[in-house]
Amino acid sequence: MPLSSALKRALLAGLAAALVVSIFHLFVTEPVIDRAIGLEVQMNPRHDDEQPVVSREMQKGGLVLGLVAYGAIWALLFGVVYHLTQGWLPVATAWGRGLLLAVMGYLSVALLPFLKYPANPPGVGDPETITYRQTLYVALLVLSVAGVWLAAAIARYVRQRGKQGLLGWLAALGFIVIFAGIVYALLPANPDPVHMPEDVLTPFRIFSLAGLTLFWAVLGAIFASLSRRTRALA
Repeated sequence: MPLSSALKRALLAGLAAALVVSIFHLFVTEPVIDRAIGLEVQMNPRHDDEQPVVSREMQKGGLVLGLVAYGAIWALLFGVVYHLTQGWLPVATAWGRGLLLAVMGYLSVALLPFLKYPANPPGVGDPETITYRQTLYVALLVLSVAGVWLAAAIARYVRQRGKQGLLGWLAALGFIVIFAGIVYALLPANPDPVHMPEDVLTPFRIFSLAGLTLFWAVLGAIFASLSRRTRALA
């Protein structure tokens, strides 16, 4: 697939995914954030009379714009990576390679980092540790990307050896599980205590992960569908 075609399909898929996730967060996650902000105000009553620098309405609009930018950036990166690796990925069809790359993206930049350092609602986290926490997250992100691509290399190697495709994917999955376990054990935990009721913290984390899952699922499904349809028309 030429780079221009990969970028066009990926950008369309990424923007569609961003729109879907925006709607999801506006109607599902934002009410939980409102509750978290209310609890933060209750715990810090001296700030009751202070007006926020950015209103909640503007924050919600910023959420949509931020997700559109997020979708466009990841989509363009997705298209470039797909173009560069399409002959290497251990799948025979263009739409299958698109789905596989979306799964790899989800595992490496969403699921694996989230399981170690899950998202927290507003009011959680010490501002003095933000640089340290960001460093830990970026380190885990880099390691996750490396681990997922090593897993894909294992699946490719097994496939080239003439083994059944399922055996290669099982070997790759087993490697990811072991790799993640070792990395999680070596990296320190989040240093900040979480003082937030479970009925706020748990839904927020579930919805945050659901949003990430939805983004990569929609991106991969639309990209794969466009690849299949173009191939069929050709």
